[in-house]
Amino acid sequence: MKIGEVIKIALISLVVSACSLLAYDKFFATKIVTFDLKGYIAVLRDLYLTKQIDEAELKKRIDKIEEVVAKTPKRKIIITSDVILGGDRVENLTPEFKGYPTKKAEIPEPQSK
Repeated sequence: MKIGEVIKIALISLVVSACSLLAYDKFFATKIVTFDLKGYIAVLRDLYLTKQIDEAELKKRIDKIEEVVAKTPKRKIIITSDVILGGDRVENLTPEFKGYPTKKAEIPEPQSK
């Protein structure tokens, strides 16, 4: 075998392996996703109490929780964001409110001694 053939075989093997890994990650691997249930309910409560949404809209947005859970593929595991550390690295399924800031938990900075 010539060196050129070995390099071609190695490159083909590398491409096939990379494609296999990408396909597995995209379609088969179990993923953990979060839903900020406490924050979502708090925003809904604030909007309802300040009369920015009516009771029908409140019920519609509460039903949105069930819709989000039902539409999530079975390979994704949903947990509430209260139990996640490093939440920036996990997909968040919480619906956004246009024109209203989403509440996030305030984590105090560690104090140096």
